[in-house]
Amino acid sequence: MNSRLLLAFLCLASFSTGCIVVDDDDRGYPGDVSFLWTFQGLRCDQARDVFGVNVEIPGERLHNGGRFACNTGGVDGITLHDFRAGTYPFVLRAVDVHNVVIYEAQGTFRIDGNTTVRADLMGQGDPASYALLNWTFPGNASCGQAGVASVDITLDERDPVNFPCIEGQRSPGLETPELEPGSHFIEFIARDYDGNPLYYFNGELVTQAYNPVSASFNLYAVGGAAISWKFSDGSVTMDCNQIDPSGALEVNVNFQDTATGEWVYGALGDWQECRAKPITYSFLRPGSYKVSLYAKKGNTEYRSNSNMAPILVRAHQFPPPDQALEVTMFRR
Repeated sequence: MNSRLLLAFLCLASFSTGCIVVDDDDRGYPGDVSFLWTFQGLRCDQARDVFGVNVEIPGERLHNGGRFACNTGGVDGITLHDFRAGTYPFVLRAVDVHNVVIYEAQGTFRIDGNTTVRADLMGQGDPASYALLNWTFPGNASCGQAGVASVDITLDERDPVNFPCIEGQRSPGLETPELEPGSHFIEFIARDYDGNPLYYFNGELVTQAYNPVSASFNLYAVGGAAISWKFSDGSVTMDCNQIDPSGALEVNVNFQDTATGEWVYGALGDWQECRAKPITYSFLRPGSYKVSLYAKKGNTEYRSNSNMAPILVRAHQFPPPDQALEVTMFRR
């Protein structure tokens, strides 16, 4: 029987009018407290920036000043021993290697025997973090085997930055600048020692608040194409200046993969100034492509023939402008 209930029972049994039952928080059994923690749902091995957790229990002297490793004995947490019965406030602060607080939680716990506190610490301060980037090439080739000297990386609207290829093929990876949590555009251009593009990738990089992420990208071989154009009304061939002397005319260029039917530039195509021809493309996957050109001047449209022979793009081959394929757009 609980000691408080026993005392109350004895009071009633004695028919005494002077017996008072006091609910004293300090009555109870001593014990240990075990803190188990996560960081916005992440474990220690996922919250890479967490170096340790500082535990504060006001009025209590803790081992090592309350500074503990994130994981002890395979457990994300710590057990503190020999507390008297009672209620205690606590503060948990996860810190980085510089002892800067990056997550925090606070609350109370009650000792009446051993107890466990499960705490999910919330991020503090600037939520920006970074990514650790790795890249691979077809056949899992090394930089040397792939002939790659350096890699240009573009993040969102930032200017591209060139890095030695080896930076992305060793642990833990190339560290990006700080990024806001969420989705980011990322582009890789792997270049040989002469600066020629050999491999390419663009896509999405997703970062987390407060914690770095590891991201690996498979770059694919690329080749090129060079495209030029002229116009025809069926009998007379014309150039850009004859169609539009103002120089405002634009031409829409697109490539359709004959194997998949997919358009390289989607439904919108790639708009180019008419006078800027020839145009070189350097990041096409090797394969066979139909070329589609379109232009419009006023109410007059010009299109390339849909049945023209496809072009063949070969890996690591980039036709120069003077070898551009000249495509005729016909008045419709």
